[in-house]
Amino acid sequence: MCIGTANTVRWAFRENPSSKVVYIAPMKALVRERVKDWNARLTAPMRLKLVELTGDNTPDTKTIQDADIIVTTPEKWDGISRSWQTRSYVRQVSLVIIDEIHLLGGDRGL
Repeated sequence: MCIGTANTVRWAFRENPSSKVVYIAPMKALVRERVKDWNARLTAPMRLKLVELTGDNTPDTKTIQDADIIVTTPEKWDGISRSWQTRSYVRQVSLVIIDEIHLLGGDRGL
C-alpha cells in the first residue's frame, strides 16, 4: 500500500468520521490483494471494518452498511451506486479512490 493512500484514508475518516471510503480496483485479484493488505495494515490499527464487493463476493446489506471501507470492482460499484437513492451507505461515501485510473475509458468500461 502506498503511504499516500493510507494518509488519504486517514484524512477522510478524520474529516468525516461517519463516512465511508470506496476503493475501486479494476480486477478481482487486485481487490483481494488490497483487502488482504488493508486488513493487516490499515483496518486493524484504525479499528475500521472493511468489506470486499466483487462478482464472487457479495455480502449482505447489513455488512456493507456497517463497513467503513468498501473495496470493489468497477462493475460491482456501478451496479450498487446506480441505486444511491435507496442505499444510504452510498450517500455516506466521502472518498473514492480509483486504482489503475489510466484504464478509465478503456475496454473494461470503467
